[in-house]
Amino acid sequence: MFKKTRMTTRMPGWSDPTLNDVSGGLITGQSGFVAGTRVASNLGWRDVDTLSIGDSALTFDRGMQVVRDIQRDVLFRRGSLLPRAQRPILMPEGALHNRRDMWLMPDQGIVVESDTASEILGDPFVVVPARALIGFRGIRAAKPDDELTIITLAFDADEAIYVEGGLLAICPRPRDILIDTTLAASSEYKLLPMKVARHLVRCLIDEDDTAALLCDPDEISHIAASPADAGDPVIT
Repeated sequence: MFKKTRMTTRMPGWSDPTLNDVSGGLITGQSGFVAGTRVASNLGWRDVDTLSIGDSALTFDRGMQVVRDIQRDVLFRRGSLLPRAQRPILMPEGALHNRRDMWLMPDQGIVVESDTASEILGDPFVVVPARALIGFRGIRAAKPDDELTIITLAFDADEAIYVEGGLLAICPRPRDILIDTTLAASSEYKLLPMKVARHLVRCLIDEDDTAALLCDPDEISHIAASPADAGDPVIT
């Protein structure tokens, strides 16, 4: 099993009445980005663990948005058994244009845009949990050899941000799960139920529709592919 420890950082002076100033603030679910995952930021493409409070990330709906809160969770492996639903998701290099193996937490929301989603659900934009992607281009649940550091970013509102060159991943704002009992209703991005998400992904697998999980390249064309390629570019 994995044991989780948490450290939370919050921007000084940031006041959000929905949090009631609860420490260890709660971005719920098995979501977040493993250290080393690249995020499109005002500093260019940066590993998520190098971002700080006050930096900005490029969002799908609202352009650059300031990072207001960062949670760092360290997952320690305990024993050899790990329930499949709790295993991190491994996206092999190249599966979705990612330049290296990429880990996702099982409930990390990923935006899908496709005609198939529109036909099935009446909306071309939907959000699936990462574990629903198992079987798509070699994506699978796996047990990492070492501990994983999970970085969770939060903004003033729920946001979809650009990661690893093309995926749109959901960053929910922190909520106090003891007080905010309307989590599902209040979220701007709702995860599809697993059964529905798996059906949609099976359709994408049959169609080999990688474009459904990747953003329009024009949306991030002003960002160099990698700091290593472009000498630490700055987004303008």
